[in-house]
Amino acid sequence: MFLEILFLGRGGQGVVTAGRIIAEAALRAGLFSQSFPEFGPERSGAPVRSYVRISDEPISTRAPMESFDVAVVFEERLLGPSIVESVRSGGIIVLAAESAPELPRSDVKLFVVGARRIIEELKKPRSLNLAMVGALCSVINTIPLKHVEDIVGRRFGEENKEVVRRAAQMVVSVEQTA
Repeated sequence: MFLEILFLGRGGQGVVTAGRIIAEAALRAGLFSQSFPEFGPERSGAPVRSYVRISDEPISTRAPMESFDVAVVFEERLLGPSIVESVRSGGIIVLAAESAPELPRSDVKLFVVGARRIIEELKKPRSLNLAMVGALCSVINTIPLKHVEDIVGRRFGEENKEVVRRAAQMVVSVEQTA
């Protein structure tokens, strides 16, 4: 098993932290992982990417990622054609949205989660990244959610585990017909 994951969001949404949480949870699950960010000028609202590799064998590659098995997109406006085309055939997109956009491809699985609604209901406005990590874990079934919950509880407080749990329960698969 070898997964390459893109986290895509804006500065201030916790994209880099989300990548680190997933990489650490993979290590706790006995897997190998890498996590590295990419961003331009450091300012709130600027596009930010974080990349994660997960494998059941040591990871020797250090090359940048140009295509992905999974793209975790923190807001629908960032899901442009270049991102959709960068997801490998048979890959997955996990999108923070209330409804699903039409994708120009049918060989990619789309999952949506109302992450903003979840963090508003739980009064955790700075926890979009935790919702997206919970949704991702539910979709890929590679990393036990418990590992993510333990990391989140330790770093951000026990009450933030509920954001992870709720997103994992509320992620929805969307059939594509393109």
